[in-house]
Order: sequence, then structure tokens, then C-alpha cells
Amino acid sequence: MYQPTNFIPTDLTINSWTDLKPYFDALISSEVNDSEALGQLILHYSETLSVFHEQNAWSYINMSRETTNQEYLDRHELFATKISPELEKAANVVEKMIVNHPSFSELPDARFGQLKKKLRRELELFREENVELSAEISKLSTQYDQLTGGLTVTLDGEEMPMPKASVKLQSSDRTTRKEAWLAISEKRYSIKEEADRIYNDMLKLRVQSAKNAGYDNYRDFSHDQHQRFDYTPQDAIDFQNAIEEHIVPLAKKIGESHRDKLGLAKDDYRPWDGAGEPEGQEALKPFKTGSELLEHAVNIFSEIHPQFGENLKAMKAADLFDLESRKGKAPGGYNYGLETTGMPFIFMNAAGTHRDVVTMCHEGGHAMHTFLTNDEPMIHYRDTPSEMAETASMSMELLTAELWNKFYDQKDHIRARREHLEGIISFFPWCATVDAFQHWVYLNPNHTFEERDAYFDELNGRFTSGLIKWDGYDHFRRNAWQRQLHIFGMPFYYVEYGIAQLGALQVYRLYKQDPEAALKGYIKGLSLGSSKPLPEVWEAMGIKFDFSAETLKELVEFVQQELNDLQD
Repeated sequence: MYQPTNFIPTDLTINSWTDLKPYFDALISSEVNDSEALGQLILHYSETLSVFHEQNAWSYINMSRETTNQEYLDRHELFATKISPELEKAANVVEKMIVNHPSFSELPDARFGQLKKKLRRELELFREENVELSAEISKLSTQYDQLTGGLTVTLDGEEMPMPKASVKLQSSDRTTRKEAWLAISEKRYSIKEEADRIYNDMLKLRVQSAKNAGYDNYRDFSHDQHQRFDYTPQDAIDFQNAIEEHIVPLAKKIGESHRDKLGLAKDDYRPWDGAGEPEGQEALKPFKTGSELLEHAVNIFSEIHPQFGENLKAMKAADLFDLESRKGKAPGGYNYGLETTGMPFIFMNAAGTHRDVVTMCHEGGHAMHTFLTNDEPMIHYRDTPSEMAETASMSMELLTAELWNKFYDQKDHIRARREHLEGIISFFPWCATVDAFQHWVYLNPNHTFEERDAYFDELNGRFTSGLIKWDGYDHFRRNAWQRQLHIFGMPFYYVEYGIAQLGALQVYRLYKQDPEAALKGYIKGLSLGSSKPLPEVWEAMGIKFDFSAETLKELVEFVQQELNDLQD
């Protein structure tokens, strides 16, 4: 791990902006007479950001673990609304010093080329009036987390959080599935009005922030804000269209096969049947406790590469996992890198399903990325673009799949791998739906609630199989966008999953041909962080940065062959 210069104590306690301000004052007042001094300033700035981001991370982690804990909520709000805005303004001054210094352009591009692009882009986009808007958006995001984190339903006399209730959707008993689906859908719909209010408030603030920065719309502003240097919004639209052409037909075949296994007529395939198991076949039950899930994960990662297993063991020893679902816990899952610790925290809502196994391997892939970049002194390069971050995680899902026999017997192992590959195919249309939905929302910001739901329903027509019969429940389908937390808290962070999945499939294909070369490339690519452009990082992994229709078609055919080979 990178050893800091001790410009700022790594264990500094931050309770207000005044705790950080002296270090920014020192940065701003430092004498920078040559390129060596400029390099030192960049390092000290990186170390200061790292200390802040570590404590900011913990404020979010603790809040998401206990959304009803007022002390945690207050601390997270302190960082989001008080400390972060001041830091943004001070960081802008430091970055102007760095970028405007005569030696900055002369720094060698081999090492500093990406940093030059990143800092220049940040300066182009920064507007002081947007600092307060960002703080308001962060408060709204916390409101959404509280709103959804507190949702429970009562089934069979037991009150349970939504992830646990969702397990019943996999039941082979149709009545059980229907009761669970209705309870979940009704509870989600019960918060529609409040969720709509939160989203509309977010929408207004984001649109204003784009206008403040001189953009015609928030979509284009967000694209640049995400520092997407290697593709355009139109490329994303072309990707949506390619998914419609090449993926949706295969996803429909998978849906038809599932319907037939359930023994249902074409006009009787209902929303509660989508994840159901055929009669006589239970849902996969890979583990009972979070400890069991972690134990198997450590063993699997160790077989892929000994150091990967050691990394997970180190996280366990440092108590950096919260895996099981419970009431009051925020939804979803994440891997949050801890900048001064050099390890991440993994958060999940495990409920004993196969999906949880996939999520553990996915977040574990992110974790390996954190470990592989912790030798990098510059935080700007440890912070990787989401397209690469998700390539790391989705690749790990596929690399570990052949070792899931730690959880299953041979028959269920084959079934688990098939379901995973089918899930990859089924995911692409949802990815396109979420991305296309946000393009429309932010290009048409004056829409009504009804128009928004109607457009989402139109996208359902484009990207779903059309096999499900929604009679009597259309209002739930039209409102399904609200279950995707990224739409609220991380706008336009979704197309990356689709792009990254193409990278992951290429890694997996290479792994099947030459495991040693694929693993070597995986480690090399992840170790680069964001020090090189995405196409170069993928090239180092032995894959190509290309999400054209041709590449999509080629990889779909590869997955189809894999599915054929896994016939049980």
C-alpha cells in the first residue's frame, strides 16, 4: 500500500470544516517554484482528499447500515451539507493552482496525462452556485434511502424487510408467489407519491446545476461530470438500440422456456411468476447465514488467486462486512473503498439466495480492485471510471462461477451457472430501459408524473419480452422505475453496467481459452486504476473497448453456446 508523506494525519478526526481547513490553507499558500514542487503539491492534495473521503465513507456506511439511527443520519448530513460544500470550494482553488501552474502542461503525459484531463474537466464544470445544489440533492438522496430502507411486509405472520420477502417470489407454490408479489408491489406503490416528490425535487436541482454550468440539458452535463472521455451520449443510445435488436429476442426465448417449465399457458404467465420455480423444484439455497456465505467466498477467491482470498480474510479481520438483510438497513449492496485504510467495506442484503452468491462475488471483484490500486499514491487514479469498476466486478462473477460447487451439488451447480448466464442476458434489456428512461427524463424535464410513467411503460414495450400478462396490475408496471435506486441517487450510472458486462464476457471467454493469461490481464488492468484511458486499460486486459452491435452480437452467441454446454 502507498505510504503517505504525513502532510496530514491519516487518523485526523473530522467533525467540522475547521478540522480540514488548515490543511487546505497550507496547500493554497505553499510555494510551488518548479515541477518537483508541483508534484509534491499534487501528492499532498491527494492525501488530504483521501483523509476526507475515508471519513465521508464511514458516515455513509454507518447511515446505510442503520437508517433509523439519528446520530448516524446527523453525521452523514454534516458531511453532505456542511463539510463537502466547503471542501468543493477549497478544492477548486487548489486545482486552479495546479492546472494554471506553468509546469503543469510540462508534466510527462505518460504519468500525468489522465490527471490533466480529469482536473481540467473538473475546473470546466465547477460552479460555486452548484455546491449548495449538490448538498440539497444529497439530502434528498438520504430521504429516499430512509423511505425505502424502512419498507417491510408481513407474510405468514412475520414482518420482514423487502429483500427477505423477495425470496418468496422464487417459490414453486404459485399462491405463495402471488401473495408475496402483491404485498411487495403494494408496499412499494404506497410510497409512490413521496418518491415522486423526492425525484421531482432532485430533477429540478439537477437541471438547474446543468444550466449553471452552461449546458442545455442535464444529460450532457452528467456525461461530462462522469468524465466519460471515451464515448458519447449517442454511443449510449446506439447501445440501447443494439440491445433491442440482438438481446431482446434471446431474452424472450429464455422467458418462454421458463413459462413452459412452470407449465403455464401463454395467457396465464403473470407478474408473480417471473422468478418462480416449477412444481417440485425449490429455489436454490446456497447458504443460511452471512458467515457461511463469506467462508465459501474466501475459499473460492483463494482458488482463483491466493492473494484474493487473503484480501477477503484481511477485510473480515477488520470487520469490513455487513452482509445480512435486516429491518432498517438501506436497500442494495455496494463496495466502498476506504482511501487511507487501503481496504473496502462490503455491504449487502443477503437472504440466502443464489442472487446473493452472485452479489458477493460481484462486490468481491470491486474489493480486489480496491486492493490492486492501493499502491497508487494519487487518489485521482485510485478512483476508477465506473465502466472499469464494473468490469472488475462482473468479470469476477464469471471467473468464480465454475467454483460455485462450494455452495451446491453438481446438479444445482449447473443450474446456478445457467441461471446466472440467463440473468446476464435478461439484465441487458433492463439496463437499456433504465438508461433510455433517464435520457428522456432529463431531455424533457418539464414532463408530468403521468407522462413520466407512460414513457417508462413505452420502454417496457420496447425492451421486455411482452410475455407477462399484467391485467389489473398495469399501475405497478408503470411505476417499476422507482425500485431502481440508481435513478434517484446516481443518475446515469447504469449504462456502465451494460458496457462492463461486455468487457466481463470477453474476460471470461479469454479465461476459458487461457486461464493464466486472462488472470494476468485482469490483475494488470485493475492495477492501472484510471491512470490510462479506458481503451488502453481494456487492451492491457487482453480485451477490446467496443460496445458496438457487432461485438454485442458476437458475445451473445458466445453466451448462447455456454448455455447449450450447460444443459442438465
